[in-house]
Amino acid sequence: MMKIDVHADDYGLTMNTSVDIMNGINAGKLNSISIMPNTTCFEKTREYFYTNIHEHKKPAISVHLNFMEGYCVADKSKLSYLVDEEGLFNISWGKLVKYNYDFRIRKTVKEQLKIEIAAQLEKTIQGYHLLDNGKKLRIDSHQHTHMIPIVMEAVIEVIKENDYPIEYIRISKEPWMVYLKKIKFLPSYRVINMVKVIILNWYAIKDVKLIKELNLFDMYLSGVFLSGRMDEIRVRELLPGLIKVAENKKVQLEVLFHPGSALVEEVGEEFNHPDANKFYLAPDRKVEYEAMMKMNCIEQ
Repeated sequence: MMKIDVHADDYGLTMNTSVDIMNGINAGKLNSISIMPNTTCFEKTREYFYTNIHEHKKPAISVHLNFMEGYCVADKSKLSYLVDEEGLFNISWGKLVKYNYDFRIRKTVKEQLKIEIAAQLEKTIQGYHLLDNGKKLRIDSHQHTHMIPIVMEAVIEVIKENDYPIEYIRISKEPWMVYLKKIKFLPSYRVINMVKVIILNWYAIKDVKLIKELNLFDMYLSGVFLSGRMDEIRVRELLPGLIKVAENKKVQLEVLFHPGSALVEEVGEEFNHPDANKFYLAPDRKVEYEAMMKMNCIEQ
């Protein structure tokens, strides 16, 4: 049976988010997590990680590149297209897509992205010893922004220029027909999630070609289509179909949960996107936490 990466995004988003994710790690429900490099609680959650992790439960760790909110890690004076005068990110998915196709400023924006990507990678590498003892780097991003070609190109150029040994870059590509074949679930799927999957799958066509330059493997992801709907019933019924498709295509499968909930008092000035804040505080995250804790996806 194929190995599945059962993954949680957003470790380090807030303290409470990180506690929820740590519970999943130590319960043997997660074998992979992403670390957010640019939140104000980075050091506090890093200390919590090393204080509370069970040694035999240590997960694979990815750097969760973040340009959607929070403060930049690099010198803000070099990131005029990405942050405001305080160094707070003031871009969006839509703006990054616009930059991708605006060839008047594309090169400049990509260079600024490279500066910030390098800073976020190095901070997390040093903080979590990601390259110690022959380990290789793993990368994904908050809200899958690295799937936009200008960002993916910047990521790959930073890897090459710094000669980072690389194991994995997430390709956010979902086998959506698996979901549609479960007729009884169709009324409950969110249209916005379907739109996200279509866009990400489109960008994946080019991104797969880009990661092949680094001799990285192709993969499927499950977690965007069901975002906010990843309860135990759906995951349990859909997982066998996802595994079968991945095995037939001979690709890796990553099952992505967002099981960490933020507390209202934790959402401060660095959280400057109201729609994202609603998701961090939503009951949906508790649903994903409960599904993660009840399932044994790693043993599938």
